Amino acid sequence: MRRLIMAAIFAFALPAGAAEPLDDGIRALQSGDFAGARSSFTPLAAQGDGNAQFMLGAMAENGLGTAKDVTVAADWYRKAASAGIASAQYNPGIFYQLGTGVPRDTAQALKYHRLAAEQGHSRAQNNLGTLYYTGAGVARDPIEAWKWPTLATGGLRGDAHEIAAQNITAIEKELAPEALAEAKRQVAAWQSRK
Repeated sequence: MRRLIMAAIFAFALPAGAAEPLDDGIRALQSGDFAGARSSFTPLAAQGDGNAQFMLGAMAENGLGTAKDVTVAADWYRKAASAGIASAQYNPGIFYQLGTGVPRDTAQALKYHRLAAEQGHSRAQNNLGTLYYTGAGVARDPIEAWKWPTLATGGLRGDAHEIAAQNITAIEKELAPEALAEAKRQVAAWQSRK
């Protein structure tokens, strides 16, 4: 289980061209030296390094070298989210959506999912589509509900991809032809930004 947690942390947090102190912390974390990781990440996080803040959040969330504390994790993720780290923006979105470590707040969930989705974070895009479909924290909007999971499918794998595809099909059945055409136009416009 710990190996899966570690793999998930590194899949989201390894930045290209990371600074050496951050690399030291990641190597310490990979080797199970949680105190060493914390001593590398903490001063960087205090200086506003979003990657280090994200790593401290992941350590707190998963109880790596410390007691598991989702409230502390939420604080670190919000700090990292302000630094523009997409995975860190996604995490408070989930925390607010589920009420994990923070009060349940769909408006805040929407805010954080949108920030990450705009950066191309596939899971955030899918969750944003769900919020638009259900009208949780935002006015129900079937065009946005179709657009976001459609964008997400390129980055999702396995069950997550299958669920998004099923959601797209269900939403598509509700859309009038002109609304579906508009949703497709928005997807194409978003994809052409890159």
